[in-house]
Amino acid sequence: MTKGEKNWQAVFPALAGGDQQTVALLDDARLVTMPSNHWVFRAGSPCENYLLLMQGSVRVQVIGESGREAMLYRVLPGQSCVLTTCCVLSGEDYPAEGFTETPVHALVVDRHSFNGALETAPTFRQFVFSNLGGRMAEVITRMEEIAFRPVERRLASLLLSRADKSGIIQTTHQEIAVELGTAREVVSRHLKRFESSGLIELERSTVRVSKPEELRRVADTSA
Repeated sequence: MTKGEKNWQAVFPALAGGDQQTVALLDDARLVTMPSNHWVFRAGSPCENYLLLMQGSVRVQVIGESGREAMLYRVLPGQSCVLTTCCVLSGEDYPAEGFTETPVHALVVDRHSFNGALETAPTFRQFVFSNLGGRMAEVITRMEEIAFRPVERRLASLLLSRADKSGIIQTTHQEIAVELGTAREVVSRHLKRFESSGLIELERSTVRVSKPEELRRVADTSA
């Protein structure tokens, strides 16, 4: 696989403009591809590699004792995974699971090369810890929302953010529940309430936002 075929410079311009050690590290990194709905890592599995996402989306989530899933965050192009960074630094196993939502292309740096680059490649080291700090702040904000912001407000915000230009969201009640960190029954109840108020229309695996401004008021003001 050649440097041009990887084309990592376009996705990680800060790394591409860095020191020679960083550039050499990514030029030598292995390119992996994974189909959608494929496990990237599971809870309890060892962490042997540092991944830099070039294309696609990876969802990281936890599963409670009841079996309920709750999304922690997504990894998108130009990012690395917070849990992977923490685990490769600490040597601990993964405490959660990650899987691909779409076909994924990623660069893989093995643990030995990763540890060496932290000492010899300053641009790479800065990226690792800047990404870790910024993404950790996002995770904490998300956990605060799950713990303290009412489901109705979070659901309204999610629908508004996911709707296309026609106001349509292709998703299931279960998928929404995972993103909100709540039960499917709770999501279904609130969606039915929104539908009764004329804010949305429900179809199979589809939600259509009918009154976005009123839904936005729910997101901003509902107690």
